[in-house]
Amino acid sequence: MKPTKASVLSAILASVCCLGPVVLVAVGLGSLGIGAFLGRYHWFFLGGAGVILIFAWRVYRKEKVRCDAERCQMESRPGVLTALIIATAAVALFAGLNVYTYVGDRAASSAPETKSAAGKTNIERVTIPVEGMVCFTCELTVESSLKRLNGVLSAKANARGGSVTIEYDPQKVFIGQMVEAINRTGYRARSPAEEK
Repeated sequence: MKPTKASVLSAILASVCCLGPVVLVAVGLGSLGIGAFLGRYHWFFLGGAGVILIFAWRVYRKEKVRCDAERCQMESRPGVLTALIIATAAVALFAGLNVYTYVGDRAASSAPETKSAAGKTNIERVTIPVEGMVCFTCELTVESSLKRLNGVLSAKANARGGSVTIEYDPQKVFIGQMVEAINRTGYRARSPAEEK
C-alpha cells in the first residue's frame, strides 16, 4: 500500500468513531445506536489508525532513503509528505479529544439528583446515569437526543462520570421520556429512582 493511501485510510479510521456519531445525529439518524457501537470500540479504531500511520511513515522513509542513495526523484514527494502530515495531525487530534474526555474538565454537575434550578420556577434538574459513553462524541450524541425533547432546557453529559445532568420543565417532559430518548441512541440509561 502506498503511503498516501495508507495515510488517508488512517485518518478515516481515526475519525469514524469520532465524526461518525456526530454526523448521524446531525442528519437525524442518531437513534440507530451506531454511535454507541462505534464508541465501544473507539480505541481499536484509533489504534488501527496509528498502526497504519506508522506503516505509511516507514514506507515513505524507506523510499526516501532509497531514492537519496540512488539520487533518484521520489514520485510526488511533497504530496505524499503533505498527506502524511495531515493524517498524523488528524489521528493526533482525534486521539487527543478522546484522552481529553477522561482527563479534561468536563466534570458532571455536583447538584443533587433532582432539585429546582436556581432562581427559576417549574424548572428542575436531574442527573441520569448512562452506561456506554466513552468519549466526547458519545456525550454529544446523548446531549443532542435530549435537547430535541420539548421541555429540555439543557443537557450536559459526562462520559467519565457515566451520567447526564438535565435541566427541564416537568410540565412538558418526564424523566421516563428522557431515559427513553437516551436509550434510543444505543446507550443505556436508568431512571434515578432505579438507583436508590
